[in-house]
Amino acid sequence: MEAAAGGHSSGLSLAQKLAQLHGSPPPVPKGFSKPVFGFHLMTCVGRTPQNNSWNHSWPKFFAENRLKAVWKTVEKNHGTDGELQNLLDRVLKEVVPGLLGNGHLGGRKGVQPALVHGDLWSGNKARGSIGGKGGVEDVVFDPSSCYAHSEYELGIMRMFGGFSAGFFKEYHRLIPKTHPKAEYDDRLSLYELLVNGSMQLKMDEMLMLAIDING
Repeated sequence: MEAAAGGHSSGLSLAQKLAQLHGSPPPVPKGFSKPVFGFHLMTCVGRTPQNNSWNHSWPKFFAENRLKAVWKTVEKNHGTDGELQNLLDRVLKEVVPGLLGNGHLGGRKGVQPALVHGDLWSGNKARGSIGGKGGVEDVVFDPSSCYAHSEYELGIMRMFGGFSAGFFKEYHRLIPKTHPKAEYDDRLSLYELLVNGSMQLKMDEMLMLAIDING
């Protein structure tokens, strides 16, 4: 990629490209009868490996392959915190099934696995031309891809900023917010927990969600 400071896009906007990526039909992995969540190989976010073992269930994949894995990294880097561990256990038992549970997220049809970039923040996007050919347009790089709930991508994007309200408005015209729409912001807050440095900051917020979900 050759970066450029400006110029008109020769193709789709970044919001349109992301919607196109998320809306692409997912494949059926070998040994399965329908699309599932995960990826065919391990990927990394920075230096952190990501376990992408296939799973039929999005809440199980998110809890086991993402939240618990991030927590292990936090423990390795900062030591064990019993209080935080208790909060995480409650998030796993109450918040994850409450917001992402099968039969709840996406209604009776559930959610379709979507191919996501997986580490899309302002530092992994630019304006440029691919291989010096064609016009200047929005490009992204350094992915940590998997097949996930499409909004999983948006939580990471919102955490770091760099994407305008207009971007999200354009994206959601093409990929509507998942049912129940009223829980959209709560879901994105849950997905933000995957950013290592935010786990402790966000855990109290997740605890309040657990209380709300359980009345």
